Amino acid sequence: MRTLTALYVFLSVLFASAAVFDQPPPQDVLRRPTVDTLTDRDAIIESLLATHAGDPVQVMRLLEPENASELDAPRLLQVFGADAVWMTEGDKLHLRQQGLGFIDLTDHQDLHACHRSAESTWPKLQYQEKVTSVTKLLSKDEMKSNLGNLTSFHNRYYRSEFGVQSSRWLYNQILDIISTAPPGVRLSVETFTHTFPQPSVIARFEPFFGRSSPNPTIALPRIIVGAHQDSANYRFPLLPAPGADDDGSGTVTILEAFRALVQSGFAPERPVEFHWYAAEEGGLLGSQEVVSEYTQLKKDVGAMIQFDMTAYVPKGEVPVLTFITTDVDSNLTNWAMALAEEYSTSVVGGAKLFAGAGSDHMSWHRAGFPAIFAAEGDPFRTFNPYIHTSGDKIDLADGEFSFEHALEFAKVAVGFVVELGGWVE
Repeated sequence: MRTLTALYVFLSVLFASAAVFDQPPPQDVLRRPTVDTLTDRDAIIESLLATHAGDPVQVMRLLEPENASELDAPRLLQVFGADAVWMTEGDKLHLRQQGLGFIDLTDHQDLHACHRSAESTWPKLQYQEKVTSVTKLLSKDEMKSNLGNLTSFHNRYYRSEFGVQSSRWLYNQILDIISTAPPGVRLSVETFTHTFPQPSVIARFEPFFGRSSPNPTIALPRIIVGAHQDSANYRFPLLPAPGADDDGSGTVTILEAFRALVQSGFAPERPVEFHWYAAEEGGLLGSQEVVSEYTQLKKDVGAMIQFDMTAYVPKGEVPVLTFITTDVDSNLTNWAMALAEEYSTSVVGGAKLFAGAGSDHMSWHRAGFPAIFAAEGDPFRTFNPYIHTSGDKIDLADGEFSFEHALEFAKVAVGFVVELGGWVE
């Protein structure tokens, strides 16, 4: 990758006078790789940040001089809780350092121009026996193993080689699951490529009666379960970001639900899709591109649920399976809370976020589709202080990272798709 190649230049000049960093590095030095370990690379980045008063944009210009102009590209950014304003790609780095979340609306302004959400009636729960049979197959050990592998990548930054590698690992895990499916289970999987390196991944249970409705006048709305696969270090994007909770926990939560459904021979009446989005940390970039294509191709979506952070429980706190109640479909949220009380042993509750804040469900919600958001707890009361740092790991002190809590969300994911997707005997 050009990022890492360019990084080698600074080993030889790092301890020179600070003035040297104010000049573009000579081309011959750029081609001399001398750094062999990620630890060395991280140390160089930290030294550059110290030299340039922590300014991530200046450091990125030095590391990627050939891409420096991209940092000046205009972007329409909506910081959570504020109106959208025109800024730059480089401003994203500054916003992250300030701990501010945002949506990048630049390429999808029309998508969000007409909100067409309508009141919906959600079905009475009727598949208790089926759901229970699937949730019995859920395994904390599977989740722990998968998350151990996912967090072993240096980071999952959507513009880095590690973001691509981790996405390929996830894709291969899904293929492994599909390879063990009973013969009658109709499955497909794809990588949804983007304008940036990391692809999203979409796995789909095809309807039992075929990909298309027997009656061409009747649509088969998709049921979607989502999480985001990327991670971010808000100090600087190339530094370590294991992202165990944000959103490695959601990623393996829905992966485990998918595995148990496959093993159970799930045969839905309508399409059921599992989405692992790229570049959520870049401003919901991956999910917005998916929503844009679905809208353009008139792919109907009946309901969507996002799982973003499912495992952190502060010491002394009672775990609460939480549904965000702001900027979501309220009726679907209430229905899902009742579903969670039916299928989970956890306490179930609701919590608010800033207006306009959220995760990838926001891309669907803004486009007018029924979308909701499940999370590990009240963001204002039990917030995970380790996210967006190198400390977002599995092995937290006092057992604050809980696979038991995450497993309860996997139960909800199973119940959500079976109750809304149906099950053909």
